[in-house]
Amino acid sequence: MGDRYRIELELGSGRAGAVYKAFDAELNRQVALRRFDTSEENFHDEEWCKRFSDVVSDLSRINHANILSVLDSGIDEDGPYLVTAHVEGLRLSQLMQQTGQMELKELYCLASQSLDALQAAEEYGYFHHALCPTSVIAITKPAGGYHYTLMDLGHSKLIPLVSSEGEVGLSKTLDPALMAPELFEGKPEGIRSTLYMLGQMLYWLATGGHPLAGLSLELAHAKHKAGEIPFLRSYRADFPEAFRQWIYWLIQPEASKRPGAVIDAIKQFPTFQQATTQPVLPQPVRMDAKALRPDYKV
Repeated sequence: MGDRYRIELELGSGRAGAVYKAFDAELNRQVALRRFDTSEENFHDEEWCKRFSDVVSDLSRINHANILSVLDSGIDEDGPYLVTAHVEGLRLSQLMQQTGQMELKELYCLASQSLDALQAAEEYGYFHHALCPTSVIAITKPAGGYHYTLMDLGHSKLIPLVSSEGEVGLSKTLDPALMAPELFEGKPEGIRSTLYMLGQMLYWLATGGHPLAGLSLELAHAKHKAGEIPFLRSYRADFPEAFRQWIYWLIQPEASKRPGAVIDAIKQFPTFQQATTQPVLPQPVRMDAKALRPDYKV
């Protein structure tokens, strides 16, 4: 890393490593720098270093307005690091702590922007298996609403690479409340797993919490596997039925029953509908405090 990047502030840390706000002295700009936790023998191995470099090189080719740009990478005496653009905004988890449930129109906007970004990533063979409320930045637009930027896109390939546990290591960095059941089992299903994560995240934003938040990895997996996700309209009685059905298509427990490509999900994405004012019985139940304000980590 040398003298080019000057660490200014830790933005967050988790099982995969830590993210810092840094200053790029060469190009005179703010950046985000991620350090990965990995075995020292890995980054002293020439073949491993090439695999890391190849993944990052692929990521740097993805240029999309809703995907955080990869700018640089390297391996020094402290191990591998990844440099991305630095985006000022609120993570979805922070935004929801302020607002509770996301407004319906904004939920449609988030889904639409996310699908567009995921389709671009899919064309390069990348899937966002780490999609969650901390991996999306909301940036306020002058005309109102938000522009959404997806972070951590390369986790589906980088984490199994830096972890000694491979694909199983990836599952240990993800949010149990949102994780596709096949990811827990170390058997990712490409875009189908990503769309599951998107569907669960939309569920969380629509209801203002997630009923599986706070459960152990094993218990959450069992409930995902069995499809034991409460009826969305129990928490949001006015939710449009077409949108609810579309979200439930994404979160089918069996991967083969989900959309097979992002374009399939886009084609069936419902047009915006205002929330219905028709009463629904029984009345919505309330989630407990932990589910309403889950403590999502980076």
